[in-house]
Amino acid sequence: MSLTSPLHTGYPQAAVKRRHLPRFAPLMLAGSLLMASHGALALTAKLGTSLPETHPQTLGAKKFAELVKEKTHGEITIQVFPNAMLGNDVSMTSMAQAGTLEFTVPSTATLASLNDNFSIVSLPFQFDSEQQADKVLDGPAGKMLLDSLKAKQLDALDFWENGFRHITNSRRPINTLEDLQGLKVRTMQNNLYIDLFNDLKANAVPMPVNELFTALETGAVDGQENPYTVIYAQHFSDVQKYLSKTAHAYDALVLLASDNFMKQLTDAQRQAIHEAADEATVYERQTSRELNSKLLDELQQTMTVNDVPASERQRMRDALQPLTKRYTERLDPAVVSAFEQALASSRQQ
Repeated sequence: MSLTSPLHTGYPQAAVKRRHLPRFAPLMLAGSLLMASHGALALTAKLGTSLPETHPQTLGAKKFAELVKEKTHGEITIQVFPNAMLGNDVSMTSMAQAGTLEFTVPSTATLASLNDNFSIVSLPFQFDSEQQADKVLDGPAGKMLLDSLKAKQLDALDFWENGFRHITNSRRPINTLEDLQGLKVRTMQNNLYIDLFNDLKANAVPMPVNELFTALETGAVDGQENPYTVIYAQHFSDVQKYLSKTAHAYDALVLLASDNFMKQLTDAQRQAIHEAADEATVYERQTSRELNSKLLDELQQTMTVNDVPASERQRMRDALQPLTKRYTERLDPAVVSAFEQALASSRQQ
């Protein structure tokens, strides 16, 4: 079937495949300065993403760039560099801190290396739905996290979505907690995810996502965990037979601006960027949810997909309670309290 995003681009059903590269070829060239239509000197900024062009992360980035140009009347043009062209999430976040990259969209798991409190977003089996995540992250609890990055020379604009994470591997379906034992599972370079899989008796192997296909193909790792959009975009179905719907963690992204760049702008330009970010957030989340749903159908054509029984997901949750307690105790009590209140409130609505 033909899949399209809410704009005009989508995951092509018949795409030219390369054995160890993503489906989507990189675009865009760098620039420095432009002249706006009214003659004023205009700025050109760069926005780097780690995932392919038709992944919601990059689709959202392109929508954001479009809106910024519109709302600043051409005074600011953002060039989007997808697919880790400028580096992985860790390196691009560092570039944004240093002021050598204007925008990027890392995972909250990446940002936990700057501020431990971001680990709270990734705690296992915490969110029951995307809508619940929206209510928590868009409220005071989420704002507390975003505001904390100001001290790290970053202007955090909004939470975007990567989605619920599921496990794929080349050895067996994951139907029970015991099925995870001994599997070599790639994780993000994040202590929480490393400990999560080690506590489930798997063997966690942290590495950047752009190195993962080769590791799966050569058997350096047995499996990995990601939302459906990433599994599809990175061709993991070419080298993974089983997909188990664990939904063990929710993965959020953060649209970041370099504080150094934002300080150079006028008040009106900064306001336009924040307005563009809010509108792009609605678009990115909608795109993510539509594609995660549609791409599961695509993946089922080539992979063995199984639902994990609710009783086994509860066993996994129970097995990870010590980890949740251990990580929660390391965080700012004010952040923990805000999140617990927000989660409780979202469940009552």
